[in-house]
Amino acid sequence: MIYASLLSLYKKYSQFLKYCVGGGTAFVVDFSLLYFLTDIIGIWYLWSATLSFVIAAFVNYLIQKFWTFKVTHKKTNRISKQFFAFLAVQIVGLFINNTAIYALVDQLDIYYLVAKIIAAAIVLIWNFWASKKFVFHQTNEKSEMILAAEIFPPDIGGPATYTYRLAEYLLKRKYKLKIICYSTVLPAQSKEEFGKRITRISSFISLSVKYFLYFFKLLNMALHTRVIYAQGPVAAGLPAMLASIILRKKLVIKVVGDYAWEQAQTLGATRKSIDEWQKYPKSDAPRKSTNLKIKFLNFIEKTTVKKAAAIIVPSQYLKRIVMGWEVPESKIKVIYNSVEFDKQKILSKAEAQKKIGVQGDLIIMVARLVPWKGIDFLISLMPELKKINPNFKLLILGSGKEEGNLKKLIVSLRLEKDVIMPGRIDNSEMFSYYSAASIFVLNSSYEGLSHVILDAMYYRLPIIVTDVGGNGELILDDYNGLLVGYNDKEGWLKAINRLWFDKNLSKRLCSAPLVKMDIFSFERMIKETMKVLEC
Repeated sequence: MIYASLLSLYKKYSQFLKYCVGGGTAFVVDFSLLYFLTDIIGIWYLWSATLSFVIAAFVNYLIQKFWTFKVTHKKTNRISKQFFAFLAVQIVGLFINNTAIYALVDQLDIYYLVAKIIAAAIVLIWNFWASKKFVFHQTNEKSEMILAAEIFPPDIGGPATYTYRLAEYLLKRKYKLKIICYSTVLPAQSKEEFGKRITRISSFISLSVKYFLYFFKLLNMALHTRVIYAQGPVAAGLPAMLASIILRKKLVIKVVGDYAWEQAQTLGATRKSIDEWQKYPKSDAPRKSTNLKIKFLNFIEKTTVKKAAAIIVPSQYLKRIVMGWEVPESKIKVIYNSVEFDKQKILSKAEAQKKIGVQGDLIIMVARLVPWKGIDFLISLMPELKKINPNFKLLILGSGKEEGNLKKLIVSLRLEKDVIMPGRIDNSEMFSYYSAASIFVLNSSYEGLSHVILDAMYYRLPIIVTDVGGNGELILDDYNGLLVGYNDKEGWLKAINRLWFDKNLSKRLCSAPLVKMDIFSFERMIKETMKVLEC
């Protein structure tokens, strides 16, 4: 009876027991070398701990691979990929090992060999879990592609919508696909549309832990994939780059802007335009930590795109930006994002204004509330615009970090009745606001390729936008819209005055088609994207 019970326990925990024996053997190697290098040769204990750990890790790998987990591979490249994954786990184990020893020896004054025994026990738990989960995990399920996203529905935003539509298309065509993303919402598995295909990392945990989890989850997923498609060069791009280097997988990165510059603008660390920033990307924040953060982000995004096999950008303008990061032109592919015009509704102006509860001649702007969108300028311009037409009202749709400052500006100028900020509107309701408007405006200092301009075209709104970034790829001045300078008071007043009083001009701009509108079709976007991913 006792024998049977012991045999049952052994069968149940045999793998862990074998791991302990293998780990114990490696520990003897580690411990003996540590003593020899420290007490006999006289090397500083942390250096000797590092060297002994690395040698013992190699011994440990061989034992665990061929005895504990019994994983064999005929292909040499598969073995090397597995070994690199094992090394990544060991590097984390090394950090845990040395940190524990340092804390026990220098902080608690424990004898270094005793400290080593305690540290080894901690590392044993980590190594077994990580080895089983990430290194020697055997599965027949293979993923042809991983979408490494920064956000994904139910979180909202253009990148989330893009990734969702791409994932939906791939699954309909029986592609083996997996998705990983950061998420502010963690749906129950039963309510998860993509089921086990998607892995979500909470956006609310600390940054270092969040990136760490994202990387190791992605590393595990990428063992059985062919290509990683990262939706951005930093939050998704950095873990994807590390995984692709360790496992030698193809990496494709989508770049929709300069994240380092955006953060510098948001944190008040620069007033430079994005084009000026490319020439001299240095932040001028009063806090050194902010400047170091921006410098690090700038380094990361440029490093990741250089390591990628291909980069996808949504405009010619962004292609020039990325080329300025010393990326060969041959690696960069311009693929315009798609717009689903056929699914959008149109209401009469009277119906729409009744629906949204705002009356008047509405000037609409749709944007994130961030410094480079120049929204404060348009608000400050309203007293002058009211002289052109007393019925003008500025309708600002969107949310962002500048929302509080903009609302204070509205109050200080006593424009509460003339400037309306309803916040971020769900895509399903945007048609009401576009249909209610008379003029569309965008006073940004930078745009990669603005989809809200395309929306405004669809709703036949006269358009006034700044002559920056990718705007010139959509708007031809005096043909299908008017181009003005960023924060150019005289230019803006002249353009709005001209547009409002010259009805023939307004009608002509609204009726002028965008050349080659088919380049924004979903079919074209998918075809060109798959060509990059599959080549």
